[in-house]
Amino acid sequence: MPRDDPQGDKAAARALWEDLAARARALHCPEHFVSPWRVVVIGDARETMRLQLYGCCARLQDVVGDMIRADPRISGPG
Repeated sequence: MPRDDPQGDKAAARALWEDLAARARALHCPEHFVSPWRVVVIGDARETMRLQLYGCCARLQDVVGDMIRADPRISGPG
């Protein structure tokens, strides 16, 4: 029987969010046509991890938010 591994869970969550950060860096604002200036994974636990995004405007944040919500690893099967 597998034992719970909090460090493994945290590492897996970090890897997931780092992958999302890499994908977010390739997106562009629909209004200004620029990529985010900076994307950082923040949070210490799987439940609190998220992306901190620096960019031109709130529309870029909307595009990244849509990308995250569309990822089945976050939202589950659609």
